[in-house]
Amino acid sequence: MRELLPVALCVALSACARPADGPNPSDIYNARIAGTNERIQVVDLAKAPMGVTSSAPLSYLPTDKGLSPMRSAGYMDQRLRRGDVIEVTIIDSGEEALFSSANSKTLNLGRFTVDSSGFVTLPFVGRQRVLESTPEGLQAQIVSGLRGTAVNPQAIVTVVEKPTTGIVVNGDVRAAGRFPLTARKERVLDAIALAGGASSAPGSATVTLMRGKQRSSVPLARLLEDSSQNVYLLPDDQVFVENDAPSFTAIGAFRSVGEFEFEQGKLTLAQALARAGGLLDDRADARNFYVFRNEQVFIQPGGADLKTAALPVVSSKPVIYRVNLRDVANFALMQQFKMQNGDMLYASNAGLVDAAKLITVFQKSAPTAAAPLPGSS
Repeated sequence: MRELLPVALCVALSACARPADGPNPSDIYNARIAGTNERIQVVDLAKAPMGVTSSAPLSYLPTDKGLSPMRSAGYMDQRLRRGDVIEVTIIDSGEEALFSSANSKTLNLGRFTVDSSGFVTLPFVGRQRVLESTPEGLQAQIVSGLRGTAVNPQAIVTVVEKPTTGIVVNGDVRAAGRFPLTARKERVLDAIALAGGASSAPGSATVTLMRGKQRSSVPLARLLEDSSQNVYLLPDDQVFVENDAPSFTAIGAFRSVGEFEFEQGKLTLAQALARAGGLLDDRADARNFYVFRNEQVFIQPGGADLKTAALPVVSSKPVIYRVNLRDVANFALMQQFKMQNGDMLYASNAGLVDAAKLITVFQKSAPTAAAPLPGSS
């Protein structure tokens, strides 16, 4: 009878306290939402939503306008600024022309930079003020300066670089840097392409456009699908690409616990379990394996009609999906159940494992006092 006393004591004490890694099935089925005291719904995997459409949530709210409020007509100002680099070519078609001794009637004068005072110094025409002038206006200035020297002069001015109209692309791109805007009127996707493209997958990246005090963000996947989000850029715009890959967490009786990244809509529960190394066969309760999720809920406020009704509000509600790995049918369902960002996998311990821990606690010998130091009284 004395041999059974420790076991009886363990059974009695296990009702109030026991060593464990997390909640047991009873705790999970009795879990309630903090604040409302509403019971959290526990759903068997067979009754869970399957497939990409039903399980993959939007990564943005329906009311989120993204980058569309930052629409513009694009950069069209071709006026010359300090630091701009121009290329000048002169053409003279007269018989006794400026280049009559040359084989060609065309002379490329080279490239010139607008100085801090807004001037450039050109051969044959001297120092010219070009600040706030257009390439066409400078061409007229050059032709006017060549009259008397050339018979029928013409000039071509090409803007090669405009550092003052540059944009900055940074973050999770392959070649971050500053890039000039051109007459082609670059958009956000053009800027990302100039930087070598995003390093992460479209479903895992967020693009932020900063313009002065304005700041808006949009998922890269939405930017690719919705042309209204691909707005024109203006000088000094900053484009930041951030790797925002969804992830799930595995805790409990898995061979590998931690946080794991994945691509939205492409990871099944079966693959997630494999990422975590599977269950520990000497600890886990294969009948009670759970997915904790904050399910998105769309709430439509009431209104007199569709025109005056308020926009839907997106909220979340916790739900727990239970998987019984002893049921072979669940293996097929796990291949259809899609993981969502923020999901948490939990594998509970088998009941005998926690009981064995409690017995081990009582079997531990009491600590003995340390030996006195030599010479101490």
